[in-house]
Amino acid sequence: MSRRVALLLFAVAWGTNHFVPLLLVYRASLALTPFDLGILFGVYAVGLLPGLLLGGPLSDRIGRRAVVLPASVVALAGTAILSFGGTGGFPVLLFGRLVVGLGSGATFSAGTAWVQDLARDAAPGTGARRAAVALSSGFGGGPLVTGVLAQWLPSPMRLPYGVQAALLTATIAATASVSRGAPSRAPARGPASPPMHRAPVFPPGFVREVLFVAPWVFVFPSVSFAVLPGLVREQVGPLRVVFAGLVTGLTLLSAVLIQPVLRPWMPRSAAAFGLAIGTAGLLFGAAAAAVARPIGVLLAAPLLGLGYGGCLIAGLRFVEANTTEATRGGLTGVFYAATYVGFASPLAIAAVAGRTGEVGGVLVAAALAAATLAWTLVDETLRQPREP
Repeated sequence: MSRRVALLLFAVAWGTNHFVPLLLVYRASLALTPFDLGILFGVYAVGLLPGLLLGGPLSDRIGRRAVVLPASVVALAGTAILSFGGTGGFPVLLFGRLVVGLGSGATFSAGTAWVQDLARDAAPGTGARRAAVALSSGFGGGPLVTGVLAQWLPSPMRLPYGVQAALLTATIAATASVSRGAPSRAPARGPASPPMHRAPVFPPGFVREVLFVAPWVFVFPSVSFAVLPGLVREQVGPLRVVFAGLVTGLTLLSAVLIQPVLRPWMPRSAAAFGLAIGTAGLLFGAAAAAVARPIGVLLAAPLLGLGYGGCLIAGLRFVEANTTEATRGGLTGVFYAATYVGFASPLAIAAVAGRTGEVGGVLVAAALAAATLAWTLVDETLRQPREP
């Protein structure tokens, strides 16, 4: 049962990220500026945040399926709107991305909690790993397929949306058949639960161990597939669309492959791993852009993907270990909301680049990632003697 829900997460994640290689198509066809592309990339997060913050807690109260299915239909509607962006232009693309974000946010927070609920009898960390793999596979597989479709097949601004819509429709139908008897609803109130007992809004350590690290979950991949390909686009030439898809696919494939390795790790250790290798990826990517070497960007992409994967599994493992089914959706939504702050990183780097140059903006991001890693390691060292 949890695999069906994970497949739905995969399909929705596909729809959120396959837009990335199409940015270069829209730039050429609609004469959009880099700032326009940054807005299209980031407005998704504007719709996503309310979906994340409201969908998870709502699913704690009324059940996972009651939130996940309608939210995924909203995401499907966003895909349909985007398919008309080639003729409708920037306003249609902007609205479509906003709708996709709204539906995706609620699907991600409630759906991740649902996967974890359904995997409660499996080994610890199984639900978190399954959700992380589903999301990472969708985030990576979508751009890779779309890059191929848009590069070599007709209707590059419509065909990729039709493929994703067909996949999402099928997975919605499959998830709708999950039995109501599955543990997808919050536990009913009754004498078995202590009266008036509620878990704290943030479990101990959540802010210190999770929220400080969370934005890097999407800073690393956002830089990889929304910043670095543009810095070497002249060297890539006519293959720029499929190159962008390849970079995105490599980034997120590496995140998928690292999940089984990191599942047994403590959340803080996984976070430190992610920050360290993600920082290295930013430095490598900046060096590749400085010398205009596309092959260097391709080599930086897996490092940034490993950083993304480490930070993502760290947060999900913490949430899984420190919540019950009655509180998991809400805290999952807060974690995801914090991660999507990282989607603003291409705009932030573009703003910094006005003063430092484009490579300088990436180096500033690397310095901040290194500072977060130092904080994580120092905090762990200071608190270690107090732990039993």
